[in-house]
Amino acid sequence: MRRKLAIIAALVAITLLVVPSVSAITFGQPDNGEHPYVGTLLFVQNGAGYYSCSGTLISPTVMLTAGHCVEEAGNVNDVTYVRFDEDAMAGYAEAKNTDQWLKKNWIQAKTVIPHPMYDDFSQFPATYDVGLVILAKPVHLGTYGQLPSQGFLETITPQTNSFTAVGYGMQGYVPAFYADVYARYKGTVSLVELNSNSAGGHSAKFTNNPGGGNGSGGTCFGDSGGPVFYQNSNIVTAVVSWGITPCIGVDYQFRVDTAIALDFIHQYVP
Repeated sequence: MRRKLAIIAALVAITLLVVPSVSAITFGQPDNGEHPYVGTLLFVQNGAGYYSCSGTLISPTVMLTAGHCVEEAGNVNDVTYVRFDEDAMAGYAEAKNTDQWLKKNWIQAKTVIPHPMYDDFSQFPATYDVGLVILAKPVHLGTYGQLPSQGFLETITPQTNSFTAVGYGMQGYVPAFYADVYARYKGTVSLVELNSNSAGGHSAKFTNNPGGGNGSGGTCFGDSGGPVFYQNSNIVTAVVSWGITPCIGVDYQFRVDTAIALDFIHQYVP
């Protein structure tokens, strides 16, 4: 669920949007600096852009995201920028043009790498929807996102079933709750199950529910590639991938705790 951004006009409109009181990642809240290692991507694919996604820095130069955020139709992104400011629009109003804003406030990626089996979901439900962004210069932080152990999600019990989704996506999509502020938000979600036909051994089904209490919150367009952390930790159990209904109901997030994902990632992050 990447988000298409008309950078010259639409981003300016985003900064002026009045956000409903139920705003969130969906139905969550502003991150308030809790996850500085979660950032956003702006990129061009096959000559079209800009699109936005989210991702997690797992080393000073490697960002974990979704496969569909780095490749389309067999071609990697034409250009990819990332930033880790909570307000992704910071500095835009002061810039003379978009190019100046990007050069001053964003980091251009050195390269992007999709999983070698990623092919636009053509093998669904085997999606291989994971990718990496290699930064041109390191981002030094005290803490980074942490990879899970293999099979981590299979150990979750009703007592431990709490996760935090973080990203820069829309805060609401259905008309009554529509909101789109380009900033980092967080929301609480719960694991539903791992074994449905749609999961295919690659995805985990999580709640995307506007109700209160455990399970409130969810993901939307622009949150693709963003992390689903275990509870309040920095362990990335899954990356935001796809959903059947837009931004509500349930989502299917690509599992990071599988050999499919970990073997790929560990080629670039020991």
